[in-house]
Amino acid sequence: MALDRQIIVAAALDQLDQHGLEGFSMRRLAAALGVQAPSIYWHYPDKTALFDDMADALLQGVASQPDDATDYAAVLRHMAGQLRDALRRRRDGALVYAGTFVVRDNVLRLAETVIGAMTRAGYDSQTAARTAFTMLYYVLGFVIEEQALARRGGLDASEIASRLAIMADDRYPAVRAALPHISDTDHDARFKSGVELIIRGLGRPGADNEEQIQQLVKAMRSPR
Repeated sequence: MALDRQIIVAAALDQLDQHGLEGFSMRRLAAALGVQAPSIYWHYPDKTALFDDMADALLQGVASQPDDATDYAAVLRHMAGQLRDALRRRRDGALVYAGTFVVRDNVLRLAETVIGAMTRAGYDSQTAARTAFTMLYYVLGFVIEEQALARRGGLDASEIASRLAIMADDRYPAVRAALPHISDTDHDARFKSGVELIIRGLGRPGADNEEQIQQLVKAMRSPR
């Protein structure tokens, strides 16, 4: 079989589903393809280069339909949901994507959809770009936690509550009051809530929020 990058990436994603990121290796991948490892290294000098292509492939189909909507909030909600679904389709998909810096069509199409919707609504390019990164980081972190819990069989609400009970004493009154929400296992509701917090934090399109942002950055950098 003549190898090309597309064949290698497809096989690599299948290996990821079988063994997870921890068990993934170029040797296993080569065996699955029926070749020797040097045949893969001819196309990819190292695992990092392969992961870049795998990360791009994970986003295949995301934002595939052109979206000229001016309702930026609806676009952000939709794209966040699509990205989450795409990363969850493959075992450890979020971990593979995290740490890559892929500048290719699948990734650029998603970025164009988010940034385009925001700039059409009146946000400046800097705010739009930073929002795109913030949304990406939020989705990545959320899915990494989801997939980590899935690997260990998940935690039900009673187990979470039991583990947190030791903290829910008089020393931690706020935690005790919030315990029902902390132990909530409705991941979909929690995910949507986080997306809404990001959207609400943007303020109105065209509003001058730069001064508040700079004050916040200065406060974070100031020594305690």
